[in-house]
Amino acid sequence: MQPELENLKLALTSPRERSPTTVSNYIYAAKHFLAWQGNKLPPSEMDLRKFFLEKKEGGSGAGNQGYYFYVLRKLFEANHWPWPFKREDRPEAPEEVFAPVFTLDELKILIQDRENYSDEERFYLALSTTYGIRREELARVRNRDIKDGAIFIRTVKRGPKRTALIPGEIMPVINNYRPRERKPRSLSAVFRRVADKSSLDVEKGYGWHSIRRTLLTMMEIALAQNGMPLTWAADYLGWSKKTIGSRYFGVVTAGVYRHPEAMSQDPYALDKAILPVHPFVKLWVN
Repeated sequence: MQPELENLKLALTSPRERSPTTVSNYIYAAKHFLAWQGNKLPPSEMDLRKFFLEKKEGGSGAGNQGYYFYVLRKLFEANHWPWPFKREDRPEAPEEVFAPVFTLDELKILIQDRENYSDEERFYLALSTTYGIRREELARVRNRDIKDGAIFIRTVKRGPKRTALIPGEIMPVINNYRPRERKPRSLSAVFRRVADKSSLDVEKGYGWHSIRRTLLTMMEIALAQNGMPLTWAADYLGWSKKTIGSRYFGVVTAGVYRHPEAMSQDPYALDKAILPVHPFVKLWVN
């Protein structure tokens, strides 16, 4: 690996270590830029402008350009090169971002069609509909993470890692498959197979995060109906404290100073409160 990429890797792994997927993706994107740049180092402001212009003219969207903006800024910082842009120079994605979500009835059908799926497909669908796990979190699950009726969830996006209770409704599905850690993109293929085998007409663009969005919405409704704090839904889905503060209180620090663990010394108190009103768990036995 060339020295510039070694420096980037070091910056991404010390002192705070990013996830292996984040490191791999950043290195891949930076390597692409350096190959485009050639031997002229350090890159100039005009080099960067030409790179982004070529990306745009080649059909790259603002989201992809914005991603490269973050990666290259980190590459420049890691190599002590002057970064010529300000935050407001970052390419902005369109205001309307396509964020597909299942309806309640569609998700019910996805679960009810489970006999059409393989043990592997049922396993990941059960985890997704129960915990709202992101694709990368699903990919991290290993067989040794599941024991004593609980599962250890390695959350991403700076959310707290936690051990969650496995409800009895999905236990047979969980016990029928032995997961191993894998590449996140392989989980996209698993979702596509589930979608193809179901009786739903699932359009392109839907994925595990579509289930997560539906679960969050329906869980907030269930909590409200039962007089329980809506923030518990975000805690359950592994949101970071800052994100919770921003969404529910309008102030980031309000989330930072929250300590839901103080409501009980029982490490499974949150699960025991939420599982009885969970919108999808009971569908696994119907």
